[in-house]
Amino acid sequence: MFKKLISLKTFLLGHNLKQNSEQTATNSTPHSLKTIDVVIPAHKKDLEILNHAIEGIRKNGSNVRRIIVVSKEKYTNKAEWFDESLYPFSYQEISELVNGNSVGWHFQQLLKLYSVLVIPNISENVLVLDADTIFFKKVKFFSDDNLPLYNLAKDKNLDKSEFHQASLSHIKKVLPEIAEKLPKKFENISGICHHMLFQKKLILELFSLVEKNDVDGDLFYKAFLKYRTKSHSIAEYNLYFYFLVALHPEAYKIRMLKYKNTADTRFWKYLLFRKYHYCSFHSYMRK
Repeated sequence: MFKKLISLKTFLLGHNLKQNSEQTATNSTPHSLKTIDVVIPAHKKDLEILNHAIEGIRKNGSNVRRIIVVSKEKYTNKAEWFDESLYPFSYQEISELVNGNSVGWHFQQLLKLYSVLVIPNISENVLVLDADTIFFKKVKFFSDDNLPLYNLAKDKNLDKSEFHQASLSHIKKVLPEIAEKLPKKFENISGICHHMLFQKKLILELFSLVEKNDVDGDLFYKAFLKYRTKSHSIAEYNLYFYFLVALHPEAYKIRMLKYKNTADTRFWKYLLFRKYHYCSFHSYMRK
């Protein structure tokens, strides 16, 4: 797979990336003081982890102002709550658009993408965080020269991943300009790693381009869903990530964070040893 992510180290050096502690420390300089609001879409299945996720990002995220849980009902007093029924689409409408297939999975992706546009008085910079993900080490989300920072997925052999290839094909249909401008080496690199920083001005541009490209002139959320080929063939994080890479290569930087996907919810281990910047405790792995 692309020589093990171009041996990752070579790839990172090619993008002028720093893999030292300075990039993940919270000692921000005056030039990197970017206010961030955190949005966490949540479901009942996430309740075992949710409060830990809130506390983890509050303690370890740099320049975090508000933390907002988006859900059907209020699940916690440790963060603000925003009712998902206030979005411009409903769970029922999404169900109809996807013919009842993996409705919640599609719905939560749209909750993330629209959050920066729907939630009142939200920052221009929104960190979307999966509700099963806990940060254990200090992390910055902006570089010292004010560029948003992104992590890369540690998944290997993405050229053989049915989901990755299907979602990449979907992205190229949703916005063909990405297909035209995405560097070949990025096709087997993923930005899906359980959180992502969205910027309002870029979300607006992305939505506008997708809507202009849609043959039916549909709104973004309908266009986003209509080109799926399977029940699991869309990826909101990679749509935004590839949009940046292809159309705004000067508007971001990559820095690597160490993370783990696990079913082991003995949080004290991760707090004690601080081996990972964050861990994701997926409910499907805990079954």
